[in-house]
Amino acid sequence: MASSANFGCSGGCGSIPTNGAPALLTTIVQNGTSITLQGLSNILLAPNKTYFCEYNAEFSTPTVGRVASAELRLNGVLIPGSQTLSFPTAMPLGQNTPTASVSGGVLFNTPASPNPSVLQLVGFPPLGVSGANFSGVNVRISEVNAVNTAPVTANNAAIYGYGYVNVPYNSPVPFLEAEVINGTGISFSQATPTVISLAPNATYFASYNFIECPLIANLPVRVLLTLNDAPLYQSLSVAPPLTDGESRSGGAGSAVFNTGPDTNELKLVNTNLEEIKFVAANVNIMQIG
Repeated sequence: MASSANFGCSGGCGSIPTNGAPALLTTIVQNGTSITLQGLSNILLAPNKTYFCEYNAEFSTPTVGRVASAELRLNGVLIPGSQTLSFPTAMPLGQNTPTASVSGGVLFNTPASPNPSVLQLVGFPPLGVSGANFSGVNVRISEVNAVNTAPVTANNAAIYGYGYVNVPYNSPVPFLEAEVINGTGISFSQATPTVISLAPNATYFASYNFIECPLIANLPVRVLLTLNDAPLYQSLSVAPPLTDGESRSGGAGSAVFNTGPDTNELKLVNTNLEEIKFVAANVNIMQIG
């Protein structure tokens, strides 16, 4: 059986200095031996394996209207596509501390060295703001390809992009490169940066997240996946409107879907009538049938 684990914290999950800090965690569930918690922040992973990690984090800030961020780091280095930004913090009804939350996920491979690899969820406060904290954290990790065991899937990929890119109405978001491609059935080429090619007659699970800067105040940004230019409506996500159009917001979505007998092209599409400036985007895909 492939290893899996769930780590979390509720209340008092670590203060965040101006240069960032990892979240404090405890073990909730642990299956197998290739995922363990060392101390309070270091998740130890076995070498030469593929993992899928998802996280949720809630931040608190001393004042409202602040944006915090989080990212996953493997051996001290950012895992591309794992970065997320919160919405501006707001005061929940009945509470006296402004909060905001983020969600993210990424598929990645561990190297042969160091052994073990160290994974951390690192938070960053609003620029120039002290007094930010992790108020709640949940990290879920699954080993998706293990030697001498039945894998969840041998065919998987993590594809990411970043940089300020203007995407018109009903147009796909471009990506930079595939950080991970294992097995067959999923391919990406920089020559066609908006297209992820999939195998025929297969079942896939795809999840994505994005960060955008709408440049228009009070505009919700709608994004979804398309298969052969047909919308996968179950994947629709909406980034809530911001009073300041210059700020960044984001969203995340996912879908399980079947491909047809011919060529299959997956895209991440801006469905707004307005042109939207995308800052980053990430798609994780696993063939599950």
